[in-house]
Amino acid sequence: MDLTADGIKELVSRPTSPQRVTSIYLNTDGARFPRPADYEARLDALLKDAQASVIDLHGTARDGVEADAAAIRRYVSSDFDRSGVKGLAVFASGGEVFETLVTAEPFRNVQKVSDHPYVVPLQAMLGRHHHIGLAVIERDNARLFRYRLGRIVEYTEMESDVRGQHSAGGWSQARFARNVENDLMHHFKDAAEAFLRVHEEDPFDALVLAGTTTEVEAFRKQLHPYLEEVVHGDVVPMSHQVSKDDVHEALDAAEQELVSSRRKQLLDKLAAGDGQGAKVARGLRHVIEACNERRVETLFVVEGAGQEGFRSSTGILTQHEADAKAYGEPVEPVDDLIDEVIEQSVLAGARIELFRDSSRLDGHPVAALLRF
Repeated sequence: MDLTADGIKELVSRPTSPQRVTSIYLNTDGARFPRPADYEARLDALLKDAQASVIDLHGTARDGVEADAAAIRRYVSSDFDRSGVKGLAVFASGGEVFETLVTAEPFRNVQKVSDHPYVVPLQAMLGRHHHIGLAVIERDNARLFRYRLGRIVEYTEMESDVRGQHSAGGWSQARFARNVENDLMHHFKDAAEAFLRVHEEDPFDALVLAGTTTEVEAFRKQLHPYLEEVVHGDVVPMSHQVSKDDVHEALDAAEQELVSSRRKQLLDKLAAGDGQGAKVARGLRHVIEACNERRVETLFVVEGAGQEGFRSSTGILTQHEADAKAYGEPVEPVDDLIDEVIEQSVLAGARIELFRDSSRLDGHPVAALLRF
């Protein structure tokens, strides 16, 4: 699968069955685990923990997780190609691997056995990354790089026959200068059109422009409004002979700015809505109520926060068994209410923002911006 909001939603939407789903997230970074045996040892520990988590179950459910563990182990040892991969997610049910995902960024080693695929690590990674373009513009060269989920790909490079400056005087110099400027304009126009086609095929969240200020500003005049509206930040001084490390540094800085800006805007909206129950919810009880009503627009979650709860026969989530019974019996226990809230919010099209601690949420494990 591709790591996109739609991909995660499709994964969560997978029909439930009597068989549990075993989700494994594995760090396969070669810098940390040089040999396959190194990360396979971590995998074995995760699979043992997954099997231990269902030791109290009987029959098909427990047998299914044991079969999942064997299938995942076979996949990683026989079918997985680590080339350029730092993170691996594997999902299995009924003894079959039904979905995998590889990334250029590492995951934390995590296992989870539940009724649905465990998607919190995917949401966390997606929330930290954007699709960013870097356009390096010069008078006779234009290069476009894509940056997504830690991976940089040079999408296109264009060279143009733009003549240099002419030192002769008189009318010939003026005509030559006009021809040079005309060639330069066409070069920038061709590059802008090529970049627009790339953006239309797979839109950028942001476009960083690099080169000399004079040439970039001239190029920018040729940009289509669709690209102009995603231009990010100031011009980055850079030549077309730029190194991969310099490209990565520029794109990583842009991404950090985008994440910080987005989160500040959302947290400002959360703060502005305090005291207005129709706009925000803070704390697990209030967020669960909003989730049950399908009113969550943006969900804020502290990674690792979790609490047991209950689900009524009508699908309503509650913290207490008696409350769930009031909505319909039979009632079933829920291992982690916050995971359930995340999954239901994903299905409802909500944005998920994950934080490493609760300081941004005034000590609460969850909060939400609500739809009216």
